[in-house]
Amino acid sequence: MSTVKARVVDGNRGWSLWLRVGGTVAAAVLVGMIMLPKALADNHAPHDPGSAEAPAGPAPAGGPLQSLEHAVAGAVAPQPFSNDDSIAAGQLPGAAHDVAVDPALPAPTTTVTVPTSTTAPTDSATPTTTDTALPTTTTEAAPPAETTAPATTSAPATSAQPAPTGIAQQMADAVNAVSPGSDIGIEVVDTQTGTVLAALNTDKQFYTASVVKLMIALDDLQSRDWQPDPDREALIRRMLEASDDDIANQLWDTNGGTAIVDRTVALVGLTGTQAPDDQYEWGETRTTPADVVTLYQYIESKIPSRDRALILGSLRGTNEIAGDGTNQFFGIPSGLTGHSWAIKQGWMTLDDSTTLDTTGLVGVDPEYPLRYAVVLLTQQPAETSWVTGGAALTAGVAVLHGLLR
Repeated sequence: MSTVKARVVDGNRGWSLWLRVGGTVAAAVLVGMIMLPKALADNHAPHDPGSAEAPAGPAPAGGPLQSLEHAVAGAVAPQPFSNDDSIAAGQLPGAAHDVAVDPALPAPTTTVTVPTSTTAPTDSATPTTTDTALPTTTTEAAPPAETTAPATTSAPATSAQPAPTGIAQQMADAVNAVSPGSDIGIEVVDTQTGTVLAALNTDKQFYTASVVKLMIALDDLQSRDWQPDPDREALIRRMLEASDDDIANQLWDTNGGTAIVDRTVALVGLTGTQAPDDQYEWGETRTTPADVVTLYQYIESKIPSRDRALILGSLRGTNEIAGDGTNQFFGIPSGLTGHSWAIKQGWMTLDDSTTLDTTGLVGVDPEYPLRYAVVLLTQQPAETSWVTGGAALTAGVAVLHGLLR
């Protein structure tokens, strides 16, 4: 830190008074004076014995002291710090120096030096005698800047995963924006970690429509103790890829109808799945988003690899146009473009509602191509067309873009 002192130097204006006596003063004879007539003494005042002349020099000016101050440099108002890490701690951008008045100044004095010249000195004038500086007038400098270095701005932390209910609500809002009045159930789970990414009405029952074909396939394979049967496997593949209803009817009737659902509930450990009231209407099986996720996890991890490859391979090869002529690329395939998927869709019309479901395993990372279980079940108003209903599911699933990694 550099220090600047302000000095005030007295002009030291002075004067000299010299008295001169001019002429010769004649001596008065005391005797003669004494003998002056008394009348004279009564009528005349005594004469002033002499007169004084005015001083040779001018009268003292008596003016104010001349003040010679040095400007205090560097008193620059502090500026806000930037986030530039190159600014050293305590250094103000744009300020040349920190400035403070030196407190070690001489004590006040009443001595005033009288120079020989009556002319006020300039900055370069040197008095004949040593001058005593008057005390410096205290000038408040700008307060020193705080020496705390600006906080380093760190890289933004990775945003926390939004709450599952928040994501699910966004998905539901997107569905209802296209198909108002829809009843919606959602669950999205990371099957590698078990983390739930989205959840809404996870334990509420919805119609399965063709999603129940997963149960029909699983029960048929298990009923043969998981032994290979190429002919039966070909039927299962066709039923899943094209969502073929005729094959579903055949296997449903052959394997006991509603008993298929009951056995699957026991095998997998489902808690919210219920066989249809009408034993001939497999599409009216009821299930929950949570149970559909559990079903996919069971297929991924519990069954023999040959049977797993059959089911998941069929779901990955889902035809765009189903056996009944319906475009089944709504929801996951259209809403999550660029993702790998294995899907089972469902659609069904009843007198009082339209059922549309999109379910499956989804992934982005090639190392885990089917990492996430995504389930979106809906019951929409009865008059809803397949096109509108499917577009609603696509809008809902699209919310997951960027969240699945």
